[in-house]
Amino acid sequence: MKLIDLSREIINNMPVYPGDNSVRLCHSQKFSEDHYNNHWLETGMHVGTHVDGVMHMTDVCEYICDYSLENFYGPACVIHTCGKSVLEAENSHLDILRDKRILLINTGMDKFYGEETYYNNHPVLGLSFCEMLVKHGIKLVGMDAPSPDRFPFEIHKYLLSNGILILENLTNLDKIPGDSDFELMAFPLKIRADSCMVRAVAKILA
Repeated sequence: MKLIDLSREIINNMPVYPGDNSVRLCHSQKFSEDHYNNHWLETGMHVGTHVDGVMHMTDVCEYICDYSLENFYGPACVIHTCGKSVLEAENSHLDILRDKRILLINTGMDKFYGEETYYNNHPVLGLSFCEMLVKHGIKLVGMDAPSPDRFPFEIHKYLLSNGILILENLTNLDKIPGDSDFELMAFPLKIRADSCMVRAVAKILA
């Protein structure tokens, strides 16, 4: 068994989606002065590696803590789509999906994390691809990019309204061995919010 960390580090003033509030993480109490250590965090829910819940872009009141843990864990697979600007459905994708309900998409964009091109030139998911995911029964889709689409975020709305949660800002997807069996764990905090940061981990089984 091997564990691969697919998550971004949470740090002060880390990269955020354009227009989002900055992250403030401070060392509020220090052992040398206060005889104990403590940290204080001010952040939105859509920073670093995080999961979008249905409430994020649909008119429902369904907090991320309302979901069962099974939504964030299970056998997963990876589709590699480096160099494509739009990912549309292909017959080969069905062979990769097989009996999986969690899909990760390696776009190769994680190397540009925090740069302008990461937010402005990332690949997006086409409608035919998303329709395939719905038909296949995918429950969670993740990318090493900031979003599966751009304004007005119709793909976000389509996926979420069909019960597919979205993982964004993944990294290290290229470290998952090809054709390996693995499980994904990406648990959010038990928080009453639309979405939440996660520690995403791939558990390599074979």
